[in-house]
Amino acid sequence: MRKQVCEGISLASLSIYAGGYGSGKTEVALNFALEKAAGAGEVVLADLDFVNPYFVSREVKADIEQKGIKLIAPSGEFFLGDVPNVPAEIIGFLRQDNDMLLDLAGDEIGALMLGYLSRYVALRPNYDLYLVLNPYRPFAMDLHSIKELKVLLEDTANLKFTGIISNPNLVEETDIDVIRKGHQKVLSFAKSFGIPVKYLTVEERFYDQLFPEYRAMLKKLKLYLRPDWLQ
Repeated sequence: MRKQVCEGISLASLSIYAGGYGSGKTEVALNFALEKAAGAGEVVLADLDFVNPYFVSREVKADIEQKGIKLIAPSGEFFLGDVPNVPAEIIGFLRQDNDMLLDLAGDEIGALMLGYLSRYVALRPNYDLYLVLNPYRPFAMDLHSIKELKVLLEDTANLKFTGIISNPNLVEETDIDVIRKGHQKVLSFAKSFGIPVKYLTVEERFYDQLFPEYRAMLKKLKLYLRPDWLQ
């Protein structure tokens, strides 16, 4: 039987990933969920990105559930819809002792979703709210744009970001120099906000070359959602 949230129970982790279009947050959330699933315990991934219905974790539902991840996502007529439709079961999972990850849109709809769920998030003593930044995407190219997103999400939900995930890439044009320069830009943004950069995420092909430089901060990404025309 799953344990419910109550005083005295030490819960497993809750990680929330927010970011604008093109930040790569869904790939990040998928990879982090799969990493957790490789260990023991229950892993739950909630796909709450209603803004961009074409690059979402529910596209690979069958594959990831075979690897031990419980995916919560809209179904039926809402499967590829952009109308907010929060599955009722998400509240129950938020109140249980599990490793849970939320993939959240980085706009007004994402802020509303986080605001709606914030009371349940606050019940869990161990949670992280990550801002995923790709400094090569329009919404994250300057400090002002990132601040607008940060304020929108934090004020609506009354929750604070606990970390930034640096995900610098230009898709197929990415190289080592692109990663290094982009990561330095993310570090400067993080310093301005007083929020630590917890991870630098890179495609598998760059991991071995960059590991000696970044060590524990570096996370390897396998791309699950890249469309066929970018393969």
